[in-house]
Amino acid sequence: MGSHQIQGCVLDSVGLPSKNPRREMWVMTTAQQKSASRKDASSSRTARTRRQQTNRLLSRPALDILLSETITFLLAAGLPRKSIASELRKEARRLGAGRRLQRSKAAKVIKRGHENLVEIAGVAHDWHRQSAYIDRKSGEPRALSGAELRRLIGRRFPRERVSEALRWMEANGIVSQRKRNLFVLSMGRQVVLRGPRAFAMERTAALVPQYLRISLRNADTSNPRSRDIDRDARVFFLPEKWVSLWRAVARERAEAFLEGLDNWLEDHTRPDESGPVREVAMHCYGYTGEPRLPRPSGTNIGRLEGHR
Repeated sequence: MGSHQIQGCVLDSVGLPSKNPRREMWVMTTAQQKSASRKDASSSRTARTRRQQTNRLLSRPALDILLSETITFLLAAGLPRKSIASELRKEARRLGAGRRLQRSKAAKVIKRGHENLVEIAGVAHDWHRQSAYIDRKSGEPRALSGAELRRLIGRRFPRERVSEALRWMEANGIVSQRKRNLFVLSMGRQVVLRGPRAFAMERTAALVPQYLRISLRNADTSNPRSRDIDRDARVFFLPEKWVSLWRAVARERAEAFLEGLDNWLEDHTRPDESGPVREVAMHCYGYTGEPRLPRPSGTNIGRLEGHR
């Protein structure tokens, strides 16, 4: 007799007089035990599968470095040790209580700042591309009156926030005012933060979580064409005398590369789309390590690159 038949007999006997109560009790208990056993086995397999997936994605050394480097970064940024320790204790209590670690108010502040910066960069982009704002002879963005610049900003921001956006652009050196109250772009098409360190910190808070999510998503995506791009060009022994040249070359080529992508994105963005939309981006950053003496003979890197 199969297990499903035993369960059926038990269900059929509910509410009916039994000639053998002990037998009925034994059948019910056995069926319940088998059902519970199957549930336990299924739960065990599910947990084991999750552990295996987690082990494939996670590296204990990587997690240790991520946590310690985050704390080191916060110390270097000027946050007092006591404040960091207090925040870590708070987050530990939230984690232990099963609550969300990310607080909604902080997330909203970072999200708004991130979106504002992107839209302000969009204003500079429009200034370079819209024929109404370009000098016909030179093909470059022309100086704009206050009214013209407000109309341009109004293409990206609601009316009540146009003045605020213009003040922010002036305060951070994005635009400057010339004679006759005309405004010009100070940085060209790019927007570089020159204000307080807080701006850079907020930008970091917006971009680093994106990179971490990309890393996990890519690790769990088998099709290479479905992954977000994550590539770098790197050497370990660039002579100090060429570092300035490297930065200039990287800046020039990244600017041309990103401008092409920016044009494509602006041509295809649809804020009024009726279907689903996504935020997409290409983020470039350069890295320069601390000066050190080369020791190629003592590293695998040196043996791979060879001696020249």
